[in-house]
Amino acid sequence: MKNKSIKLLTALFLVSVLFSACNSLSKMVKKYGEVKYEVTPNPLEVHGDKVAVTIKGKIPAGYFNKKAAAYVQPVLKYEGGSTPLKPFYLKGENVQGDGTTINSKTGGSFTYSDVIDYKPEMNKSQLMVSATAHIAKEPIKISISKENVKTLPKATELGETKLADGVIYTSQRIKAAGVTVVAPDGYEKETVINKKATLFFKVNQFDLNFKLDLNKAPEAQAGVKELNDYISKNYGIKNIDITAWASPEGEEKHNAGLSENRAKTANKYTEEQLDKFIRDLAKKTKTDYKTLKKVVTYNLKANGEDWDGFLASLEKSDIKDKATMINVIKAQADRDKKEQEMRNMTVIFQQVEDKILPPLRRAEISVNFLEPKKNDERIALLSTSAPDSLDNKELLYAASLTKDLNTQLKIYKSATTVYPQDWKGYNNAAAVDIALGNVNEASSLLEKANTLSPNNAAVINNLGVVSLMKKDYKAAKSYFETAQKLGVNQNYNMAVIMIKEGNYSGAVSSFGKTACDYNVALASLLNGNVTAASTAIECAPKDAQTYYLAAVIAARNNNANSIYSNLKQAVAMDASYKAQAKDDLEFVKFKNTAEFENAIK
Repeated sequence: MKNKSIKLLTALFLVSVLFSACNSLSKMVKKYGEVKYEVTPNPLEVHGDKVAVTIKGKIPAGYFNKKAAAYVQPVLKYEGGSTPLKPFYLKGENVQGDGTTINSKTGGSFTYSDVIDYKPEMNKSQLMVSATAHIAKEPIKISISKENVKTLPKATELGETKLADGVIYTSQRIKAAGVTVVAPDGYEKETVINKKATLFFKVNQFDLNFKLDLNKAPEAQAGVKELNDYISKNYGIKNIDITAWASPEGEEKHNAGLSENRAKTANKYTEEQLDKFIRDLAKKTKTDYKTLKKVVTYNLKANGEDWDGFLASLEKSDIKDKATMINVIKAQADRDKKEQEMRNMTVIFQQVEDKILPPLRRAEISVNFLEPKKNDERIALLSTSAPDSLDNKELLYAASLTKDLNTQLKIYKSATTVYPQDWKGYNNAAAVDIALGNVNEASSLLEKANTLSPNNAAVINNLGVVSLMKKDYKAAKSYFETAQKLGVNQNYNMAVIMIKEGNYSGAVSSFGKTACDYNVALASLLNGNVTAASTAIECAPKDAQTYYLAAVIAARNNNANSIYSNLKQAVAMDASYKAQAKDDLEFVKFKNTAEFENAIK
């Protein structure tokens, strides 16, 4: 009888405990609506291809069972799928293990954060959170799956709550455009060809004598002949410089006059040669001499005694004791003492007189000829009609004479045909294709350029821009970093990469003083400077993408009229923006207005 009473009491106690536990979880189910969640940001936002979520919760007093635990599972749901966030546990004060403890009497709060990878499907989504409560007889572990939670004692669904609608994805609206590098054409509008000749003179004389041994020397004759040959080519002459010297022996004033007269002699000789050619040309072409006569600038300079030349020649000579002479001469500040010391060394002075001094008695004629050039009009015409009649530099230069991209592309393509082994034509044609939006064509051209000129800074840079246009940001960054090491300024291109990575302040800094630009406006907006964004987008080149971003900026400024006018322009230029605007949470405060509907219809 006694045993029966004990069994009955035990059974009643267990029923009471179970009923109590069941009632406690039932209360948690019933009052689950009193649990408050707050999500930051709301709506969610994507930055650097990640969506960061912070959930703060407040549990009311008397809500939580001290023996219960609640397994909370946030999930982002969208059409065709969902992305679960990491789960977390809330637990009563008598529960051991993972999770945030909530006091059964006073309630409590919690803060939770997670980051998930962004998918475009998330643009139109809902952040939901569901909680499953159970009695925790053993220490709880957050590593448990939701399916296993449902098997725990008294597992009960508390309910599912919507925390936020969708994801703002303005950070993804990067204009995939970078700064390309066009290879320099190397063309010179003015090519100066310098030719020099030297005339030698006897000591203390300034008359020209071609029977002098130094003037009969092969090197001297070759210089004079080449100079006269170029004069006979009838090239344009930019200027003629004539410089004369005297050897540093004798009276200084006399030597100064001597060098001046030698310069005049060389000047007269040059004038005579030029005049002779013009008279012969006039006779040959039956043209008036005065019509052909050239106006030439002669620059005469008399340098007096050539001490520098003397010491340099002495240094190069095989004269014995030359080092002693050089040191003695250099030690004298006075010019007369220098000469006297030189003459004092009678043993070697005769060698100096014979070998060193004669070549210093000279006049140098330096003529800057202008190589004949086709004028720009001629080059432009031939570049499209007969490109093979131009050299490579002329052909590449021709592309700079027009602003029409299709004409530029035609010229550069001709360069790849006429000069197939030069990487520049391929690279520059690719740069134009990039500007025209021909990504695949540009890619093929750059691969060829890269084969012809591996590790070329311009080609590497442009391969990065192509990768950017293909939205392969990882490859683009790698190319840009390489190009930067090779010396190409990457401020703009790397700024675009920084936007993609979510480094908006870095992007703004890297853009520097770049103005009136879509990506500058985007970076400024994402960096929280709406005013700077408005300024940059207002004068940026207009297309559908620009108008749409202008509408987003207007929404951040709460400027309804600007939203509607810019959206209308965007949709008119690209109908795909109609659907985007309809679901874009940037316009959530305006989407139910008639003006908004009219703007995107």
